[in-house]
Order: sequence, then C-alpha cells, then structure tokens
Amino acid sequence: MKYEACLPSNIKKPKPNSSIEERSDFIRRKYEFLQFLDIEENLSCPFVPSHARCSSYSERSSSSNNFPQDKKHYDKQETKSLIGSTFRNSWGRKDSEHKSSKKSNSLAGMIEFIGLIKVNVVKGTNLVIRDVMTSDPYVIISLGHQSVKTRVIKSSLNPVWNESLMLSIPDNIPLLKVLVYDKDIFSTDDFMGKAEIDIQPLVSAAKAYEKSSINDSLQLGKWVANGDNNTLVKDGTISLEDGKVKHDISVRLQHVERGVLEIELECVLLTQ
Repeated sequence: MKYEACLPSNIKKPKPNSSIEERSDFIRRKYEFLQFLDIEENLSCPFVPSHARCSSYSERSSSSNNFPQDKKHYDKQETKSLIGSTFRNSWGRKDSEHKSSKKSNSLAGMIEFIGLIKVNVVKGTNLVIRDVMTSDPYVIISLGHQSVKTRVIKSSLNPVWNESLMLSIPDNIPLLKVLVYDKDIFSTDDFMGKAEIDIQPLVSAAKAYEKSSINDSLQLGKWVANGDNNTLVKDGTISLEDGKVKHDISVRLQHVERGVLEIELECVLLTQ
C-alpha cells in the first residue's frame, strides 16, 4: 500500500491488542501527516528530465541559426508551455488511473477515519454443531475493508472468548459484520452464522457526549428487540460509563438454526 511504502523500522503497525493511543497515533501518521509515503513514487517530478531538455534545446539551437535572435524569448515561453502541459498531463493520467482502479487497498487509502471501535467478543451460546457432536468456533469482525478475528475455542458450543478487537471507523460508516466459523484442519472452515450491527447510533452518541464531564453511568439510548428486529435476543442499551460510550448487545446468529453471540462495543473518536 502506498501509504505504508516507507514505513520506518522504528515504527510498528498496531496489532489487534494494541492500545487506542497506539492505533490513533499510527492512523494520524499514516493518513493525516503522510509520514510513510514513498516520496519518489508519489511526488515524482512530472517535468521533462534535464538531459531531455538539453537534447531538445540542442536541436532547437541547431535549427535556430536560420531565425533572428529575438526568437529566444519565444523559445523560453515554448519551454514553459511544454513544462506546464507535461505537468497537467501527468496529473491527468494519475487521476484517470486512480478512478479506474478497483483494488481494495487503493480504496482504503482514500478513506478518512473518524474514530476507533473496540469490539469485545464476550461469548457464544448454544452454537450449531459442525464437527462430531461439537464445533471449534472463532469469530470474524469486519468493518468496510477491515477484518479481525478471535482465537479458536476448541470443542465448545458455548465458547467464552472475552477478547477485545479494534477497528477504525470510516467517515462513511458501514454495518459491522459478525461471522462465526468452525475451524477445520483438512477442509474449508464451516459457516456457523452471521449478524450485522448498525454502529451509527453508537458513533452519534459518542459525538454528542464527546466533551461531557459526566462521571456517573447514564443510559443514552436503547436498541429495542421486537418483531421488526429479530436479530436481537434482548434490548441493547447504549450507555455512558466513566466517560466511555458503550453498547452491550446479544445478537441471534442468522442463516443457521440456532446460536447467540454477546458483544460489547465501545466508540473512541480520534479527537478525544
């Protein structure tokens, strides 16, 4: 990825268990300060190389013997025009190439992040069987082009992870996707269910109470489990605890016969 083309040896990419401060600092260095760009590749001068200019100038000089000396001023203007045209054409090509590119890493490089979401995968309950009488489940959390996953819990239909994962929140907030799989050694991992979570209410609450001095616990909202939203096993609450905006939810896994996943979400804005 071009935004990490020149990553210094003393700077390490944040890992899933890295602190919020480490991830926030890395994101700012990468996207805001552009400290890891390949300067030669991304800021290459679009002007005509010096040897090319000399060659072109020599050709014009040899032919200029047949013209008056007052044409030198015109030659200089022509050279400036050539440089400007080259500059515009260079950026035009780059713009065209960028628009036609469909690689996910290129798209990710253009995304502006507004914060971080901490996903604590608590536990699963009554998950489906995918092996002989049991399963080896793990969870994948995706947000846009980002994906992280938990460790595998061996031989359990009621796994307890209590594992925290971190993802960056893009400005155009997508659904948080949760997928559960059974780990297989000799074949493709088996699907054990999925769920999609709208984190927009959580982010909105975090923005509203970003500079709040309230220290007491406060319920900010509720995600009601009803007939229209059969993903939720019970009502999910958005609350303010010790200055942190959190959302505790229990989701029913979809496209399988059974299974519930308990998740705790926390939103941290980059301005905090």
